[in-house]
Amino acid sequence: MINLGIISGTDRPGSYALRVSKYVQQKYKEQGVGAQIIDLQNFPVKQVSGGRYDDDLPDVDAFADQLISADGLVFVCPEYNGGYPGILKLFIDYLPFPESLNKKPVAMIGEAKGAFGAMRAVEQLQQVVGYRNAHLYPERVFIPRVHDNFDDDEGIDDEFQQELLESQVNSFPSFIQDVRKSSTVSGR
Repeated sequence: MINLGIISGTDRPGSYALRVSKYVQQKYKEQGVGAQIIDLQNFPVKQVSGGRYDDDLPDVDAFADQLISADGLVFVCPEYNGGYPGILKLFIDYLPFPESLNKKPVAMIGEAKGAFGAMRAVEQLQQVVGYRNAHLYPERVFIPRVHDNFDDDEGIDDEFQQELLESQVNSFPSFIQDVRKSSTVSGR
């Protein structure tokens, strides 16, 4: 069985990122795919305060293990001030380098109050995870005007956007399997 980590990309209480993450989690579970939400509200920020990169950080390591042990990752990324949230960058900065994202299949979902559905934030995030050698799934999903365009039970109100989300959910597990095969064949 494939086990996904769905990263709710903000620590904002009551966020749409978490609501979308829960919806996507349910969609994957309906397909028999294991899906765990990695909620950045629970990231142990106090343990990293002051830039403690060389210290022993057991809570941070335990939190990161959720991502490391996943077969693939779905980032649900809101847009904050034209970029992705600082807590998401902090989380990535404390992941073990390079192994945590190296060759890890990654899909992206952007959500925003604005008209472009966090396109700018997702593109910035893709640069970072691409730098960390993740395998980027090419079908991204953007949820514009998320406050008006998303329902916790029904998903995205716009039919075309919902079809894109369904396509990603249906196809990403096969992408993960293809990456696994490729890594096995190449000996990586």
